[in-house]
Amino acid sequence: MISVNLKDKKLFGNEAGEDEDLEILNSYYIDNNDFDEFFDPDEKLSIVSARKGMGKSALLSRLEYKLKNEIKYDSPLIIRVKGNELLGLGNFSGEEHTYLENYWKQIICKKIIVEIGDRIGFAFTSDEMTMVELAEIEGFKSKNLIGGIISRIKNKIPLLNTEITTSQPSDLKNLLQNYQDKHTNSSIWILIDDIDAKYQNTSEHQARVGSFFSAIRSLSFTLEGLNIRASVRSDVWSCLKHLEDLDKLEQYIIQITWTRRHMRDMLAQKILSYIQRNHPESSEAKLKLNRDYNKIIDLVFSSPIEWRGNSEVNIFEAISAFSNKRPRWMGQLCRMAGKKAKENSYAKKIAIEHIRFILIEFGRNRRDDLIKEHKHQFFELENLIDALRATKKEFTSSELHEIIVSNFIRERNQDKIPLVDGKTYTTPKDLGYFIYKLGLISRIHDDKKTFTHFTDDPDLYNSIENTNNKIIWSIHLAYRDFLNIH
Repeated sequence: MISVNLKDKKLFGNEAGEDEDLEILNSYYIDNNDFDEFFDPDEKLSIVSARKGMGKSALLSRLEYKLKNEIKYDSPLIIRVKGNELLGLGNFSGEEHTYLENYWKQIICKKIIVEIGDRIGFAFTSDEMTMVELAEIEGFKSKNLIGGIISRIKNKIPLLNTEITTSQPSDLKNLLQNYQDKHTNSSIWILIDDIDAKYQNTSEHQARVGSFFSAIRSLSFTLEGLNIRASVRSDVWSCLKHLEDLDKLEQYIIQITWTRRHMRDMLAQKILSYIQRNHPESSEAKLKLNRDYNKIIDLVFSSPIEWRGNSEVNIFEAISAFSNKRPRWMGQLCRMAGKKAKENSYAKKIAIEHIRFILIEFGRNRRDDLIKEHKHQFFELENLIDALRATKKEFTSSELHEIIVSNFIRERNQDKIPLVDGKTYTTPKDLGYFIYKLGLISRIHDDKKTFTHFTDDPDLYNSIENTNNKIIWSIHLAYRDFLNIH
């Protein structure tokens, strides 16, 4: 039987999907039927929305792999870009939506021109390059986008002699002509990630990010041969929905949701892929995910375990509970537990005690993630989370509100409490609903095994059933050890 290096970071994949080698990512990626439109070349625009750690960047990487390797995409020009890179190509200012939308269009076309130049072997200087005029963007409609851009670059060459780093303008014209001849019918796919990386819920940021989405919608349906894919955090999207024109974008939004089976298959396939790369001749490398998922997981983890009153369950039940259906959480939990197991020279597999040992640090990481992801929605989020420390793991909404009042509200004047998700604070219920929305608490059912999360029922906290204290709420397992809740 093979011996797996439990400390090897590659065992559970890269936490950052965009940093993973495309071949390796493809070897363990688990597809979701909800993503079909995202991969469809006939869909001009698609935007993936999810919370941090759900796999937005990994989905863009999966698409990039398909574009490069599947014949149906017909060798497009692929541009993968971060939001900050696009922002660095211009000087964004003001809050006027129409101006910013048109400016984004110019910036995106500028990025396409720069990419074509890189492939041919020339570059415009970033500080002097003339922007593509909106009239020219309109002119691209009638022909393939690559051909339209190249023809306009060629027309500008005599005027931009000092702005082009190449030996002779005539040489550049020949290069451009050769490129256009080879890419007559080629399409452009631009994959834009993290446009909201430094988002704060201010009118300036709303205007800047909101106008971006208006711009890509306009470009994708007016420029021939252009497909646009982008990502946005779901909490940011909820802050932008009210902006003019963005209601028309809802039909292009794909929400990432993972089932328990998806998560199980992700973990098993990452382990199997690792074994196939490192022990290709072993019998374990011949296992099949669809029938051997438990065997694959048991190559690395010790099962069965006692969990929630059951003594014969696979350890994945615990991994799933702590991961909260977030792939990044699951990867980090397994990686931290593997490192702890490796510290014990006798440990050949990761056991439940190794997971339990790292839960305080794991919970601290989850708290920090929440703050980074949602502080723009509530400035005192760290203090609100700390208000739950050393309290109860289960409570009714009235009991939760008492905890919030005693440990958070009472220390402040009501007018000193920050806006809660863009709204003025009125009652403790506002904060109870907010931490439900964040996933810090969820409904626990009578069997003590089934949970209802905000994504399952967004209106549950505001229901009459909850107002009458007929619902029991539970602090998520991932946070309990860090918050000293037992």
